[in-house]
Amino acid sequence: MAAASLVASIGPGPWPLSALREAGWTDRQVRRAVDSGRLVRPHRGVVDLPSTSHLDRIRAALLVVGPRAVVSHDSGARVHRLWLPSPASELIHLTEPGRADRTDHGMRIHGSRLSSRHVVTVEGIPTTSLARTAIDVARGRELPEAMVVIDSAAREIIRTGARHDLRLLRDPGTRAQLRSLAVDAFHDAFQEVWTWPGTVVARAAIALMDPASESPFESRSRGWLHLARLPAPRTAFYVRGASGTWYVADFAWESHRLLGEADGIGKYGQDRASVATSLRAERRRQRDLEDADWR
Repeated sequence: MAAASLVASIGPGPWPLSALREAGWTDRQVRRAVDSGRLVRPHRGVVDLPSTSHLDRIRAALLVVGPRAVVSHDSGARVHRLWLPSPASELIHLTEPGRADRTDHGMRIHGSRLSSRHVVTVEGIPTTSLARTAIDVARGRELPEAMVVIDSAAREIIRTGARHDLRLLRDPGTRAQLRSLAVDAFHDAFQEVWTWPGTVVARAAIALMDPASESPFESRSRGWLHLARLPAPRTAFYVRGASGTWYVADFAWESHRLLGEADGIGKYGQDRASVATSLRAERRRQRDLEDADWR
């Protein structure tokens, strides 16, 4: 049987060795498939088709731990598709209440307390809730990195939990109401961990949380501005240029007529033509705003 036919016969991987034996594979055939690269062994007792997907590694890890294990921390953030602070852990993080903390075969097992109300299922994967995941990732980080994952989780709580369009966050009046939904979720999750190491940073990041931040660059920048004791900017700020055109600035300090932007190179496109077009548009935007006495 070809390795690729496993999906057709027993469903998508990863698979415990017992599933292959039931499908008629011998241990020798499995070893030969692994040696030739047609199968990989992400964890002891588990095989899969060759893949670099972190989600595949997570599914494989769940096959070799106890039934109470839940994906958490940086791995949970990947399942939820949150912005990850830097550097992100490449270990597979699982929480299994009542077990000793340990690192084993590329997995980090946390024996932390975890109530059922902070466990959700995402694409069939048992995972800590958005708020609990973000708090676990934020604990012990520098404040700017903690704010990256806290802001991202707040946006997802509003988008998926409360089912609101994130564009509503650009309205200052609506923003405060939507932010309160995320604050409630974070406070509920924080009650279970507030005595744990590293939660001082998580608490500070929750207090500074702004779901209107639209990129990890913005969240990280706000963290460094706070540590530098600079005035907090208004975010997602509507500003009018001299031409009458309206724009949205990442940051604004109105009393100083000062605007701020925090961008990654990906904003400008993937090829030379799109980058050139984006840069010309940005230069026109900047001239228009400067002509309106903004810096």
